[in-house]
Amino acid sequence: MSGILNTAISGLRVSQAAMRTAGHNISNANTDGYSRQRTEDITRPEQRLGNAGYVGTGATTQSITRIVDQFVISQLRTDTTNFHSLDKYNSNLEKIDKLFADESTGLAGGLKAFFASVQNAADDPSSSPARQLMITEADSLSTRFNTLYDRLADIERNVIREIDAVTQQINDLAQNVADLNQSIADKALPGAGNDPNDLMDQRDETLRKLSELVGISVVPQGNGHVSVFMGEGQALVVGSTVNRFQVTNAGEIKLSQGTRTHDVTGLLNGGQLGGLVDFRDGILHTAKNELGRIALVLSDTFNEQQQQGLDLDGDYGQRLFKDINSDDLISNRVVAGNNAGPDDRRLSVTIDDVGQLTTSDYRFQILENTNNYVITRLNDDKVIQQGMLTGSYPETLSFDGLSVTLEGGSFQGGDSFTIQPTTDAARYIETLLSRPEDLAFASPVRTGTDSGNEGSGSISQGQVLSKLGLDGEVLPTFATEGQLSPPVIVRFTSETTYDILDNSDPANPKHLEPPIREQRFVPGQDNALFTTDPGETRVIGEGSRLGLPDGRGAQVVAVGGPAQNNGYPVEQMRFRVTDPSTGATTTQNVVTNPNASAANIADQLSRVPGVSANAYTQATLTDISIEDFSSPLQITINGEDLLEYQGGNLAPTVPNPQTDPDEFQEYLAEQINANPNLQALGFRAEAGANPVTGELELRMVASSGVDVDVRLQADNATQNQLSVNDSTGNPNVRLTGQGAGNQSTVTVGGRVDLTLAEGVSLQTAPTDSQLFGDSEAADFAQSSFLGYQASIKGQPKAGDTFTLDFNSDSSNDNRNALAMAALETTKVMGDGKLGLSDAYGRLVEQVGTESASARSNSQAAESLMEQTQSMRDSISGVNLDEEAANLIKFEQAYNANSRVISIARDLFDTLLNSI
Repeated sequence: MSGILNTAISGLRVSQAAMRTAGHNISNANTDGYSRQRTEDITRPEQRLGNAGYVGTGATTQSITRIVDQFVISQLRTDTTNFHSLDKYNSNLEKIDKLFADESTGLAGGLKAFFASVQNAADDPSSSPARQLMITEADSLSTRFNTLYDRLADIERNVIREIDAVTQQINDLAQNVADLNQSIADKALPGAGNDPNDLMDQRDETLRKLSELVGISVVPQGNGHVSVFMGEGQALVVGSTVNRFQVTNAGEIKLSQGTRTHDVTGLLNGGQLGGLVDFRDGILHTAKNELGRIALVLSDTFNEQQQQGLDLDGDYGQRLFKDINSDDLISNRVVAGNNAGPDDRRLSVTIDDVGQLTTSDYRFQILENTNNYVITRLNDDKVIQQGMLTGSYPETLSFDGLSVTLEGGSFQGGDSFTIQPTTDAARYIETLLSRPEDLAFASPVRTGTDSGNEGSGSISQGQVLSKLGLDGEVLPTFATEGQLSPPVIVRFTSETTYDILDNSDPANPKHLEPPIREQRFVPGQDNALFTTDPGETRVIGEGSRLGLPDGRGAQVVAVGGPAQNNGYPVEQMRFRVTDPSTGATTTQNVVTNPNASAANIADQLSRVPGVSANAYTQATLTDISIEDFSSPLQITINGEDLLEYQGGNLAPTVPNPQTDPDEFQEYLAEQINANPNLQALGFRAEAGANPVTGELELRMVASSGVDVDVRLQADNATQNQLSVNDSTGNPNVRLTGQGAGNQSTVTVGGRVDLTLAEGVSLQTAPTDSQLFGDSEAADFAQSSFLGYQASIKGQPKAGDTFTLDFNSDSSNDNRNALAMAALETTKVMGDGKLGLSDAYGRLVEQVGTESASARSNSQAAESLMEQTQSMRDSISGVNLDEEAANLIKFEQAYNANSRVISIARDLFDTLLNSI
C-alpha cells in the first residue's frame, strides 16, 4: 500500500509545484522583465518487483526554469542601446537645427541685413545716415554672433548636466547589478537550472535599463556572476565590484578603478550617454567652431579692408571689429592637459591667415622623455606637423593659418595641450566704431593720366591690396599719414615698354628701389603694373662687366665678320624653392654659358618655378667725331647700317656731324627706331644731352636683352671716332677707323632683373657674381610688394605718362566701400572655396541634413527595438490563456493523484478490516 501512496503523493507534489509556478506566472504577467517559468519534472527511481521486473515510484520536480533566449536578450540590449543613443542625439540636434534655420534667430538674416547696409552706404558714401545704419547693423551682427554662441554654450552646459545625471544613474544600476550578482551567487543551488529565477530576471532587467544609458557587453562568469564592460573594454562591474563614474566641470567623464582614475570620454558609445557625448563632441562642437570661424573671417576681412581705406577725415581707417589677435584672445585658445608641475607653461595662438582656418581643434604633444613634438588635427586625426623643439623660447610653430608660440615655461616630455582657435570666437566678436565718419569708404590711391598723352592708353582707378607686409608691419608705402610713399609715375619708353619711377620730385623722377624698369606692355590687354604677391622679391642685375670686355678697348675685325663676345663668364646660381602649401623644398642649379646674352640667360632663369627674368641691354654713343665723309664710312648696330648712301656718297638726308651734331644724333636715333629688324629686337633710341654733363649722346635700349653690337667702319682712324659705354658708368670704349676695308667694334652685354615669388631664394656662386652680385648682401633681394595695384590698357605712345598718388579728396570716393560690399560673395574661407554666406549656409545644411538623418535613424532603431522586444515577449512573456489552460491541466492531475491516495486509503482500510 505504501508504494501506491508514495507514488500518488509524488504526483500530488509535482502537480502542486506546477500549479504554484503557473500561479506565479499569472501574478507577474505585467512585471517588467519577468520571464515565464516552468517546472522541469523527472521520473523517480523505479523499484524491482521480484521476477516481475521494475515498477515506477512516481515523479519529482527537478527544477523550475526561466523560459529565455540569451541571444534575444543580448540583441534587445543592443537594440535598446542604439535607439536611446540616436533618440538622445536627435532630440538635442533638433535644438540646433531650429536655432540656425530660423531667420529670426540664425545668422543668415543678420548677415543679409549687414551687407545690405554696406551696399546702401557704398551707394552714397557721403551720407551720414547710411554710414550710421552700417555701424548699427555691424553692432547687431556682433550681438547676433554673441547670442548664438551663448545659446550653444547653454545647450552644452545642459548636455554636461545631463551627462552627469546619466552617469549617476549608471552608477546606481551598476551597483544594483553587483548586489544581484552577490545575491544570486548566495542563493544558487547545485545543479543546472536551480538558479534564483526572479533575481536573474531582475538582473536582466537592470542590465536592460543600463543598456538604455550606455552601450554594454555582458560576460557570464562561472559562479553565477556576470561582468559588465563598456566602450573599448572598460570594466563597469566585475562580480560584486563596481567601478564608478564621475563628471568634471568641463564635461570630461572619468572612470574610477580603485585608486586610479581614467578619462573615458572618447571611449564610450551607445545609450543616452553615448548619444550625449557624440552630440556634444560632434555636431555641437562643429557648430561652435564653424560659427567662430565665420566670426573670425568676418572680423579680419572687414578690419583689413577698413584699414586699407580713408575715412571722412582723410585718415587711414581703424578696425571695425575687435582685433582677432588681441592679447586677451591669443592666450585663451589653448587648454592645458593633465601636465606635470609646475604649472608655468605659456602658449599663445595667433591667426595668420583666416582663409586657411579649419573647423578643427588640434592636439599639441611633447612625446615622453624627448623634445619631439607632434601636432594632430582632431577632426580627421591627422598628424600635420612634427619635429623637435629647440628648447629656446619663444619658439613658434606654424600650420593651417595658425602660429603657436611657446612663450616660455617648463615644457617637458609628456605635456599635452589642446589648441582651439575658433571654438569661442563668436563669443568675443565686438564692434569698435561708433562714429559714422570713421568708416573708411575711400581708397588712398588715386590715379591720373597726363593731359598731353598722345596714345589711347587708360589707367584703372587703382586699389589697395594690403597695408601690411608679411611681417605684419605697415608697408613703407602707407607708413606716413596723408601721403603715398613714394608717389609714382608710369612712363612709356616705347609703345610696348615702360618704367615705373619715383615721382617725389616731379621735375626729376628717378628709379624706385628696387627698380621696376623695361617692363613689357601688351597693347589691347589689361596690364597689371605691380605684383600681388606679398612675398615677392626682386634681384637687380649687377652687371659689373656689362659686356665691355675688361676695358680692352675696341677690337678690329674683318668687314662683315661676326660680333665679338660680350665677355660674360660662366656663372652658377642656386635657387631654393619652397612650396608654400606643403613646405617641401627643392633646389635647382642654373649654370650660364660663357658669353651668353642677357636674353639667353633670362630664358634659362625663367624656367625655374617661381622665377621671372627680365632682360634688357643699354648702350650709349658719345663724343661722335666724323670729319671724313668718304666711303666706306658706316655706323652699324647689330648688323644694320645707319648711314644712307646715294651713288657712293652719303645721302643728302644725312646731317653734317661737324656743323649739326645734334641733328646728326637725331638722325641716327630715327634710323634705329625706324629699322624693322632692330624693332624686332626691341631696339629704341633717343638723342639728347646727358642730364649730368650736358654732353650730346645717343642712348639705345634693346628691351629683348640681346647683345648690342656697335661698329664703326672708316678709312681715316684719326678723323672718324666715337665712344661707346653701357649707360651705367662703365668707361667709354673708343672706336676708331682702322684703315681701308677694316672696322672696329664693341659688344655690350645686357642686364637681367629677377623677380622671385614667395618661397624662392637665390644664392650666387661665387658670391661676387658678375650678373647679380653678392647674394649674401643685405640688400641683395628686396621686397617688390608695394601694397596696391593698378592696370593700364589701350595703346599708349612712347612718352605717355600716368601717375599714382595719395587720394587727397576722399569724401565722395566709394571704392573701398564697394570692396567691403564684395566681401559678401568673395571666397575668403576654406582656401578660397567659400564665402561668408556660403559657409553659414553649409553649416545650416549640414545641421539640417544631420537632423533629418538622425530622426530617420532613430525611428528605424525604435522599430527594431520594438520588434526585438516582441520577439523576447513571444518567448519569455506570460500568456494568460496558456497559463489558464495549464492550471486546468495541473488541477486535473492534482485531483487524479488525490483519487489515487483515496483509493490507497480505502484499500488499506479494507485490509485492516479483513484482519
